[in-house]
Amino acid sequence: MYKRYLYGDGPGAKQESTQSSQTKQEKSADSVQDIMTTAVTKCWEKVEESCDRFKNSDVLQNARGPTDKRKQSSWKTVRVFVSSTFTDFFNEREVLVKKVFPELREWCEDRSLYLVECDLRWGVPKDSTTSDTIYTCMEEIDRCHSENEGTPFFINLTGERYGWVPSDEEVPVDIKSQYDWISGTSITFMEIMHGAYRKRNPNAVFFLRDGEFCKDIPKEYYEKFYKRFVDADPVQKEHLRVLKQKLRARFPDQVFPYSCQMEGVTEEIGTGRATLKLKGLDDFAEKVQTFLQGAISRTYPDQKADKNPDPELQEMENQRLFMEKKSEFVAGREDLLKTMLSYAKGETPVGLQLTGGNDKSFVRDPVYWGLEKGDNPLLCLSGPVGYGKSTIMAKLAQEAEKCGIAVVYHFVGCSSDSRQTEKMYRRIIQTITGEELDDMPPEEQDCMKFYKDKFRNCLPRLRKDDKAILLLIDAMNELVDNNAYSHLSWLPPMFPGKIRCIVSTADNHFPTLHRLEEHPFYHAKMAALTIEDARLIITHTLARFNKRLAPDEMDLILSQGCVDNPLWVWLITEELRLFGDFRTLSTKIKSISVSVDGLLASVIKRLILDDDTGYMKKAVSVIGCSQGGVPVHDLMNLLGDIDQKEALPALYWAKIRRHIKPYVRTVGTREYLTYSHSAISKAVEDTVLTSKDEVKTYHTTLADYYLTWSTDKYINVEMVPYHCTQAGLKQRLINFLRKSPDSVSMPDFVRARYFQSMRCKNLADPVLPSIQDAVICMACSMKKSTFAPRFYDNKSSCVVCGSQIFGHRPAVRAHYCAFHSVGQSERIGKCHVCENVVGKDPSRKQQLGMAYGQLCDRCSFGNDAKKCCLILSD
Repeated sequence: MYKRYLYGDGPGAKQESTQSSQTKQEKSADSVQDIMTTAVTKCWEKVEESCDRFKNSDVLQNARGPTDKRKQSSWKTVRVFVSSTFTDFFNEREVLVKKVFPELREWCEDRSLYLVECDLRWGVPKDSTTSDTIYTCMEEIDRCHSENEGTPFFINLTGERYGWVPSDEEVPVDIKSQYDWISGTSITFMEIMHGAYRKRNPNAVFFLRDGEFCKDIPKEYYEKFYKRFVDADPVQKEHLRVLKQKLRARFPDQVFPYSCQMEGVTEEIGTGRATLKLKGLDDFAEKVQTFLQGAISRTYPDQKADKNPDPELQEMENQRLFMEKKSEFVAGREDLLKTMLSYAKGETPVGLQLTGGNDKSFVRDPVYWGLEKGDNPLLCLSGPVGYGKSTIMAKLAQEAEKCGIAVVYHFVGCSSDSRQTEKMYRRIIQTITGEELDDMPPEEQDCMKFYKDKFRNCLPRLRKDDKAILLLIDAMNELVDNNAYSHLSWLPPMFPGKIRCIVSTADNHFPTLHRLEEHPFYHAKMAALTIEDARLIITHTLARFNKRLAPDEMDLILSQGCVDNPLWVWLITEELRLFGDFRTLSTKIKSISVSVDGLLASVIKRLILDDDTGYMKKAVSVIGCSQGGVPVHDLMNLLGDIDQKEALPALYWAKIRRHIKPYVRTVGTREYLTYSHSAISKAVEDTVLTSKDEVKTYHTTLADYYLTWSTDKYINVEMVPYHCTQAGLKQRLINFLRKSPDSVSMPDFVRARYFQSMRCKNLADPVLPSIQDAVICMACSMKKSTFAPRFYDNKSSCVVCGSQIFGHRPAVRAHYCAFHSVGQSERIGKCHVCENVVGKDPSRKQQLGMAYGQLCDRCSFGNDAKKCCLILSD
C-alpha cells in the first residue's frame, strides 16, 4: 500500500504540470511519512500491550519448568541464541563461531557448564518454508528459556536492515496465538520480543553496527552489496530507527554500538561467489565475551568444574532426571500403584499371592545369602513391551518418597552406563549400605563375586537396622548379561529387615522370569489399558497442543484392536497430532497400522521421507548404533563433516530434532540422546539398519569421531572401544588402548577384557617343545610401558593388557603358540616390543640382558595362562 503512495502508481493517475506535479509529490511524501509513523506507532502500541500480557502470564514459566530441580545438576547447559538479519552479518558470525564461542566454551567447562550456541541464520536451507522457519526460531528460543532459568542468553546483531517481514497469511495461526505475534513485523523483530524485550531479559545483549563502512564498498560491487547491508524500504527504515531507540531506552546497559571497516571483497574458489570482508571486529568480540561471562556468572554463581567427574555421581543424576521425566503423567493404574505402595510400606500386597519357588536354585543360592525366617520376598512387575512399566516404577518411586521411605532406584536403559551390571550393583550396594566400596584388588578375578561378598556381609547389619528402604530396579531384562548363566546371581532371593525390593521385566524375556521363579516372589502383571484410560491419554496429549478429536474420530480410534497397548495409543496420538489435513482425519485413522511394530515402521519411514535436510536417516541410524545414546553436541558433529571438523548447521539440526523429538529422550547432565523406548530402537534396526555393511559403516564413523575430534575423555573411553569392536577396527582399538592418554582412566579389568577378545586363541602350553617364551630385550625392558599409556616400564607390565605386575606371588610367564613361535628357539628369541633378536639361556634360569614377558592375574586366570599372548589386529 505504501508503495502506491510513494511512487504514485495507483490507477487513474493524471498528467499534471511540473509545478502541480511537484506539489503532489510533496503531499504524497508527507502522506507516506504519516502512514509510516502511524504504522510504527501502532506496532509499538501492540508491543506494550503484549509486554503487559506476558508480565501477567505463565507462558514463559511453563516453558522453563521448575528451576529448583535443575539446580541440583552438577553440570548445566548454557544456550546462547544469536539473532540477526541474514545476509549482512556473515563476518560477525564468523568471529563468534571461530573466536568467541570456542574461548567461551573453554571458560564454561572450567565451571562445569556446557556451552551450546544456536545461530539459526547459519546454513538456512533454500527450501525452508516460512512457517517452518518461524516455528524453528521460536521453539529454539523457548528451549533457551527452559534450560537457562527463564532468562536465555541472547545476542542480537542489528545493522541497517530490519529483516524479512512475513505476510499475515504466511504466519501460522497457532504461532500468532502462542507467541502473541505482531503483524507487519520481521522475524528478527519477533525474536527480540520473545527472547529479550517482553521480559526485560538481563542476559540479553544488543550490538548496533555503524553503517559508515558501506560508503567504502568498491564501485564494481556497490550495487550488488549495498542492498545486502542497507534497507531501501522507507517503512522498514522507520521501524529500524524506532527499534534502536526503544532498545537503548529499555536496556541502557546492554546496548553496545560498534564500528568496523571495509577490508575488501574475496571470491570463493570454485564457486566464484563474492563475499564482503570486514575488519576491526576485535572490540566487538571482546565485548561479546565480557558480557556473556558476566551474565553466565550471575546466573550460575560459584559453579566450579570437577576436573575428574565422578561417574557414579553422574549416573545418580541421570537416574534422577529420568525418574522425574517418566513420572510426569500416569493414566489409570491407580489400583496397581496402591498395591505396590502397600508392599513398599511393609504390608502384605492385597490381591497378590506368592508364586514361584521351585526346587532348583541354579545361581541364586539361598545358602550363600544366609536367608532367615521373616525376610522379605521380592515383588516383580511384568508386562508386554510398551505397557508403561517404567512409568509405573518412576511414579512409585515418587509416591514412596512422599511416604518417608528411602528409595534406591535404577532404571536400566536410561544412560550409557545403566545397562552395565557391575556398575549398577556397585551403586546400589553403596547407596543401601551407606558405605564407600574400595576398588577391587588386582588378585580378584570375578568382579561380581567381589561385590556379592561385600553385600552379603552387610546383610546381618541391615537385618537389625530399623530403616525402611525400597529398592526399585526397572527393565532387568535389558541388562548386558541378560542371557548369561550368571544373570541375576547378584540378586538375593529375599531381603532382610525393612528392605523391600521391586523389580520389573518384559514378560517375553524368559531367562529373567525363570531366574525369579527359583524362589517365592509376589508377581504383579501390567493389565491392558481400559477404554477410558486410552481416552484420557489421547485427550491429555492432544490438549497440550490445543488440539482435540471429534467424538466420532475418538470412537474410531478406541474401536481399534490395539487400543489396550499404551505404546500404540501414544504413537497414534503423535501421528494424528502431526497430521495437517483435518478434513481427511478419519481416513488417516483407518490407514494406521493396528500393530506396534507396523506403526513404528511407518513412523520411521515417514520421518525419513518427509525430511528436507537429507540428514534424518543418518541421525536415526547413528542414535540406533550408539551405546545407550549419543551426546547431542556429538551428534551435531557426527552429522556434519568429520574430516573438516565442521558441525551440521544449527537450523538443519533444529529441524531434525523437532521432528524426532517425540520419539527420543535426552538423559543425564551430558545430554545423551537416545530413543524413548526400546521398541523404537528395535524398529530402527529392522527398518533402517538392515545391512551389516551399513551398520559397520556407522560404527566406523562413530569410532572416527571419538578418535579424531571429540575432546571429552570421559565419553571417549566409553565410546571408542565399543564402536571399534562393533566395526571390527582391531588395530585402531589396540592403538587407543595402548597409546591414547584418554584410556589411562580405564579400569584394568575392562582393558583386559577388550584385549582378551583380540588375543590369539591357540594353545601355548609351555610343556610342549615347540612353544617359546615371550621375551623383551634389555633396551625395551627399561622403557616406559608399550602395552598401556602408563608410567611404569615394560618389564613390569603385562604383555597382553599392559596392567602392572604385582610381586605378591610368582609371575606367570607369557608364551607364543606353535605358529607364532616359528623362527625362535631356546637360544634365540624375538623381542616382544621391537622384534629385534634376543639371546636366551636354554635353561631358562638366567636373563641374559633381557626380561621374560609376564601375564597379569586377569590375563593368566585359568586356561588363559596357557594361551598365546600375541594380540591379533586382523
